[in-house]
Amino acid sequence: MEKILLLLGLILMVYNVLYGLRLKRAIPGGVMGERGGQMLFLIAFFALAYLAILFLTWDEPASLLLLLLSLVLFLGAVFVYLVLRLVDAIVASL
Repeated sequence: MEKILLLLGLILMVYNVLYGLRLKRAIPGGVMGERGGQMLFLIAFFALAYLAILFLTWDEPASLLLLLLSLVLFLGAVFVYLVLRLVDAIVASL
């Protein structure tokens, strides 16, 4: 279960990076453009962290701690997706 949550989180974070790149291109400059670049950097950094944690814990036996970590990371990826959708909706309404 832990590995599945980590893989789903990683897949969602990769999607978030692609979604963030699309948003970055749609927001050419100004405060939103500057902050968009910073946000995209952090999303990509966390996507790499998901990959690193997946590799580091691949051979670990199932445990409550690993399950909680996987759940928190997966929900973090969902949160990033929701924030990107919110930014997209705000930009579309301008």
